[in-house]
Amino acid sequence: MSDASESTPGGRPAPRPAPARSAEQAGLAGWPVLHLFHRIDRARWRGLPPAERAAAIEEAKAFLAGLQAEEGLQTIASGVIGKADFSLLAVHADLARLQRLGQELAATAFGSCLVAVDSFLSISEKSEYISTTGDQARKLIDEDGLAPDSPDFARQLGGFDRRMAAYAESRVHPRLPGEEFQVVCFYPMSKARGETHNWYRLPFNERKRLMASHADAGRRYADRVTQLVTSSTGLDDWEWGVTLFAREPKAIRDIVYEMRYDEGSALYGLFGPFYVSVRFAPADVAEALRL
Repeated sequence: MSDASESTPGGRPAPRPAPARSAEQAGLAGWPVLHLFHRIDRARWRGLPPAERAAAIEEAKAFLAGLQAEEGLQTIASGVIGKADFSLLAVHADLARLQRLGQELAATAFGSCLVAVDSFLSISEKSEYISTTGDQARKLIDEDGLAPDSPDFARQLGGFDRRMAAYAESRVHPRLPGEEFQVVCFYPMSKARGETHNWYRLPFNERKRLMASHADAGRRYADRVTQLVTSSTGLDDWEWGVTLFAREPKAIRDIVYEMRYDEGSALYGLFGPFYVSVRFAPADVAEALRL
């Protein structure tokens, strides 16, 4: 029997309930990620009386330290080289918390001397191109010659599933790296939609092949660079945000240079401005930014 007969008192069909999300789907909901970039209005800052500047520095230290101590909120403050002065990266499960964070910064005396240069809003996600259990099963059978009913096949496939589950969790619910990864590089990117090279007209299997090659290049730098790749389609002007964390700048230069030769990037990659910054602790805000 059709449920079209169900209607509201006004005679209109009742809205259908949203389909229930599985526990797996609910668990893979990404976290909002916000990048803020500001330049310091030095004339305004220097125009503050010395006592007010000193108080503003103490307020900024307490504000940044409070963000780091807040449960559920991850932040990194850094001094930007060249295109801006100050950057704040924030990750939280609740978008409203990130909205308030920006206003809280602006409400401080230090924040009143900041001029927005750029911002980027995105959300963490699991890539649609990661290898599946079926992919790995075919590899074990076709390339490794394992019988599907063998104990070794079951053992290796189970290990693969556990690794992929951990990887998906790290992508959807990222943990920002520790302070030893001092250098931070952020850039937005999109995929080409040109007449000759249009990423969105490629078959899924071809896109997956290209992304697998791209991922292989990235894995070669796993000990030197940690990355956070987030989706911004519908949230910002670009389609993805890439944040790289390294101990020294050459690692970032090397990985980006090598990936430019990757087929997926060479033919389909479009890149926005690069922001490179150096992390600092809340107590070092005055020294890092020369306040």
